[in-house]
Amino acid sequence: MNPQHLLTFSVVARLKSITLTAQHLHIGQPAVSGQLKLLQTFVGEPLYERKGHQIELTAAGEGLLKYADKMNRCYNQSIEYVRNLQKISTGILRIGATMTIASFYLPKFVVELQTNYEGVQVFMKTLDTAGTLDNLYNLDLGFIEGSLQDVDLSSNYQVIPWQQDEIVLVIPENHLLARKYTDYVPLEVFAQHQVIWREQSSGGRQVVETALLEAGIIAPVNIEVTGVSAVKESVRAGLGIGFSSSLALKNEAAGLISRRIGTNQGLTWQLNIIAPKSALQSRATKAFLELCMKESTL
Repeated sequence: MNPQHLLTFSVVARLKSITLTAQHLHIGQPAVSGQLKLLQTFVGEPLYERKGHQIELTAAGEGLLKYADKMNRCYNQSIEYVRNLQKISTGILRIGATMTIASFYLPKFVVELQTNYEGVQVFMKTLDTAGTLDNLYNLDLGFIEGSLQDVDLSSNYQVIPWQQDEIVLVIPENHLLARKYTDYVPLEVFAQHQVIWREQSSGGRQVVETALLEAGIIAPVNIEVTGVSAVKESVRAGLGIGFSSSLALKNEAAGLISRRIGTNQGLTWQLNIIAPKSALQSRATKAFLELCMKESTL
């Protein structure tokens, strides 16, 4: 069965006229008659009768019309959906992002996207960098921490440098380190004080561990928590010193302060976006990327 013949049959049944159907579909009357003939041949029995200048459906035609109308509705809805996609007034955006990026970087961009394009649905998964890479085929965009020098990406994807962030020490505002060091703290403090460590997959932790390794400093891991919020609450409770993205402390209430680590330049890290090549991006993906890249620092 040719789907187009069924769609034409639906219009003929509604207008009860081959002439009007031809005008409606912008095709010739012979084309409409030919499609109806082929459809009847496929069914194997008459679907309509001519009564004067009008078309009347047979019982078989009435039965088939239910499915033809349903198909016609779906067809029209799909056309409307595509039109909305072209205006970015609908669609789905699936994002994978590390905890720091999902919590402190992306919310404002998601709000701006849905303000500009109310019909777009955004689904964001919090994943570490490895998890984001493993789920790329289920995502429209991936936001990750650190370098991808040793990662072999599919040729369908590109890595877009996005933000340069800083890892800072998190301490109570009355901590002795806050009084002793007003600019930056030396790396040795990680061996001299109990540290609240992020989970092993944390990009921030990897930055700190790399710096300690290069400096030949061994810092024991006695407390390990998941997420920036857990680090801040553990530090606030007096369990030790911690570290986080500088952005995580930007709007922090009184009680916690930050210090640069190692030197007065601090410990920096790079945040990257993994995106499909431009030709493979949906309109919603392109719109979100444009918002994000307006505030790129790289």
